[in-house]
Amino acid sequence: MSGKRGGRRPDPAKDAAILDAAVELLVEHGSDLTFDDVAARAGVGRTSVFRRYATKRDLVVAAAERITIDRIEVPDTGSLETDLVEAATTVYGVFSQPRTEALARHALAEAFQSGEGGVILRAVLGRRLEMVTGVLDRAVARGELSDAGNARLVADLLSGVIMARLAVGEPLPRGEDAERVARALAVAART
Repeated sequence: MSGKRGGRRPDPAKDAAILDAAVELLVEHGSDLTFDDVAARAGVGRTSVFRRYATKRDLVVAAAERITIDRIEVPDTGSLETDLVEAATTVYGVFSQPRTEALARHALAEAFQSGEGGVILRAVLGRRLEMVTGVLDRAVARGELSDAGNARLVADLLSGVIMARLAVGEPLPRGEDAERVARALAVAART
């Protein structure tokens, strides 16, 4: 006996179509979407969506992560400050893109009105904390920091700029402005 499960193999094209459809609907309407909406947009049956995502929350989080935190990698540059410059530049670049900005605006608005926007924010902010902790852990390993205890503060400052700027319709920091934010993040990491 081979130990393999019966049934069809997952179809990566369907997986992508479902996530793409969910992303489009999230950007257009916020988390006010249904599995039927996603299935129709993806051109698949409703059961195809249910096979991949047990709950709407799972689907919404996966779609939100697909266009936000999943697109962010911070290279190890060998220096805390330059790692944070890379992080800030990349994060602000991703959140400056129209689709991601629209999703973030929906999530912020919904976070104050219902649980779904808060779910998206908590998921993305949780992953953002993991990313920042990784950056600070590397700095600890290089001897630049004694510990990564300020990871949450650094992550909150990084994301706080996004939320504040989106709330008032201002562009996110780019170039030298992003570098200045990164230097402030490095100070926060060291305090």
